[in-house]
Amino acid sequence: MKSALSWLAVVLFLGCVALGYFVRQQKTEITLASVQRAASEKETQARIVELQQQVAAAKAARAVAEKQAAQAAPVATPLPRSDTAGAKGGFNVIHISDILKEHPEYAALYAKQERRNIDRIYGDGLGTLILAPDQLSKLKDLLVERQMSNMDAQREAETAGLQRDSPAWMEAMKQASQDTQQQIAAIMGTNADGTLAQLQTRVRIQGEVEYTYRPDFSDAGVPLNPAQSSGLVQAMADANYTGKDMSTRPEGYNETDPTTGLTPHDNRILDSASRVLSPAQLQILKTDLIEVKQVGAIMQQYRAKGGPAMFIP
Repeated sequence: MKSALSWLAVVLFLGCVALGYFVRQQKTEITLASVQRAASEKETQARIVELQQQVAAAKAARAVAEKQAAQAAPVATPLPRSDTAGAKGGFNVIHISDILKEHPEYAALYAKQERRNIDRIYGDGLGTLILAPDQLSKLKDLLVERQMSNMDAQREAETAGLQRDSPAWMEAMKQASQDTQQQIAAIMGTNADGTLAQLQTRVRIQGEVEYTYRPDFSDAGVPLNPAQSSGLVQAMADANYTGKDMSTRPEGYNETDPTTGLTPHDNRILDSASRVLSPAQLQILKTDLIEVKQVGAIMQQYRAKGGPAMFIP
């Protein structure tokens, strides 16, 4: 009995370590995303999905280990694996779509969670669309519905053996959300996806200003006031082309000038920000923009060695 408990305690400990490891990985990758702002939106979203799956897998493993520890048997036996859950990284991967099929009552609970995510992803941006309250509520419902439809379609495409981002996979995703997409376009206009991408990018920029730039300004004794924070967010949002007509973006927009350490993108931010920041604050912003490139160049040396890169303390 004591041996069984010891073994299960080790399993529980490893599960907790794995969870912490994956969570740390997620935080590190999110930080690196801000460093590599020039990366494509598709690559960023794919990485986020992968990280979410890893965290979910670690949580599932820990739950199994805790249950086994609570129901310790005299003889230690291997942890059970679900026949319906695919193994990934030594853990059972549980698909939400499977839970929804087996527990229809979970659908309303999951939809509520996704609606919270909508508010987190787009922040107060949806409120700037000048929609009537009932239209705004309907838009949020449709965004949740589209997310759930895409989740089901991805699961079915995976079962059918379709490769992610292949033409057949993309067509399956399009068909799954076609009706919902039309309803979203009826509320937001034909460039609905572009507008949503811009709103999502603005939320990221707000976080970047709040947690990256604001501390540097405060540490230097020249803190940002609310108007300056808003002005810096606006300058960075205006300079970003996510969700906009890429054909209007200047050539070499994200290429670093070896002399200045800045890109045309950076220079556009600095030019706009100069209207709201003091000279001392502008210099701090310029230094930060240059250092982002320096950090990115160092990290890229390790990423270039091949395979997925994890940066941990």
